[in-house]
Amino acid sequence: PDQLPILQHALMRTWDYWVKHRHNGDPIDIPDYNAIGSMAEALSRHADEAYAELDENQQIIAEKMFRALTEKGADNREIRRPIEVQEICDLTGADEAAVISVVEVFRREGRSFLMPPPADPLTGARIPLTRDSLIDISHESLIRNWGRLKTWVDDESHSARIYKRLAETAVLHSA
Repeated sequence: PDQLPILQHALMRTWDYWVKHRHNGDPIDIPDYNAIGSMAEALSRHADEAYAELDENQQIIAEKMFRALTEKGADNREIRRPIEVQEICDLTGADEAAVISVVEVFRREGRSFLMPPPADPLTGARIPLTRDSLIDISHESLIRNWGRLKTWVDDESHSARIYKRLAETAVLHSA
């Protein structure tokens, strides 16, 4: 199910790489595709580039935000969980401006890892973020293919299972 968005992303990244690195009118070719990590790594590398642009405090906000935006369902599949900017502020302890600055890094044009997009696709008008803006991961393929996020989701799922077992044990113990 992830192949089409991953192919689209890899082709976009290949094009961008070729535009920046072509010499003497060289045609776009396999080395350009391999340079971005091919379909296997293009999405993960691109998301890691965005994450690397953040300072240490912003990286902490990003990790907590992405953990909140994802969860594993009953079938153990990763799913999106949209939340408002204000809820991200509450979860991270960061102010609205700090959260929005992190979201902007992951939703800028050419990245679009998070929704809403930076601009309306029909009018081109900028879509500003507010405390009530609903933030969502643009596609589940990011959850399954960004190595860092996959680790966060797995860790969060493990912690949730432990919490649930502890809660169930506490109920049994008090009965």
